Amino acid sequence: MEKHLHSMEILLFDKGFILIEIIIAVTILALITVPVGTLLSQSVYSNIKSREMMVALALAQEKIEEMKSLSFSEIKANVGEQHEAVKSHDYNFQRSVKIQIEYTNLLKITVNVQGDNGVVNIATFRGQY
Repeated sequence: MEKHLHSMEILLFDKGFILIEIIIAVTILALITVPVGTLLSQSVYSNIKSREMMVALALAQEKIEEMKSLSFSEIKANVGEQHEAVKSHDYNFQRSVKIQIEYTNLLKITVNVQGDNGVVNIATFRGQY
């Protein structure tokens, strides 16, 4: 009988020990998974922001190239600032083109593309020879 009680005590002790092991294992698992989850969510956000900025840069370059294809007099006729809303790749942007006369035969063209996560600015000069 005494041997049977001794084995019951060991069994009860083992149950408590298993519970402590489970609590420690869950704690270690949480300590590992929480930082990894945070890292993954920051990575996804960073990728979305980078993609939006790449699209904004492409829109700005596209407008600069369009302006470069015009003659000096055509560009000079549009001195001032124009604004337009642009949608591309499921993103909404505000694009503005500012044309300034720097000298009699030199124009400065600045394109600004504003998205939800930042701004892209590109400037170039156009001269008349």
